Amino acid sequence: MKYQEYKELSDAMEQAAHKFYQLRYQMSNGGNLSMRAPGHDWMLVKATDVAFDEVCADTIVVTDFDGNLIEGNRKPSKEALLHGAIYRELPEVCAIMHCHSPYATAWADKHETLDFSTRHSEMKLGGNVPVFDTHSYAVPKEYFPMILEEFRKNKEMNAFLLRGHGQVTVAGTMREAAYLAELVEETAQISLLAGR
Repeated sequence: MKYQEYKELSDAMEQAAHKFYQLRYQMSNGGNLSMRAPGHDWMLVKATDVAFDEVCADTIVVTDFDGNLIEGNRKPSKEALLHGAIYRELPEVCAIMHCHSPYATAWADKHETLDFSTRHSEMKLGGNVPVFDTHSYAVPKEYFPMILEEFRKNKEMNAFLLRGHGQVTVAGTMREAAYLAELVEETAQISLLAGR
């Protein structure tokens, strides 16, 4: 990666992605994660068709918020446009994690919001984790306004589920975004085990 000042960011992405692959929160070459590049309307984002255990400086690209390539020789993730729209709308967000974790994905199949099964999840997940049905394996642009409006309505919101597609968390750092994703998965698992 030419932009050496982003090494700390790409290292954080690599660490989170590898952990999620080991946890089996994201298998195969789906899912994506990104981080805002300081000083520009740019982001570091996982390249498309790259598994989480393959994420490293060579499989991360730099794009603008419209998904146009700034640096790298691979195509960015198909979700780069959604990530860019979130970064543009929410300046406090500097990291986004999207994975197809099993319990969160299962929960989203038949529910409209994620129930809070623990006091910890209620406290950390902002009191609202909605489910969006975008009828696609990659969120189409026409659904961006609906998702962004939900963030505007609930300033504490930091996660949402996609029916048939997994979960998305947003935070100030990749570590925080990963912790939130782990909590979403745990919350969905407990809720399902409780028969909610």
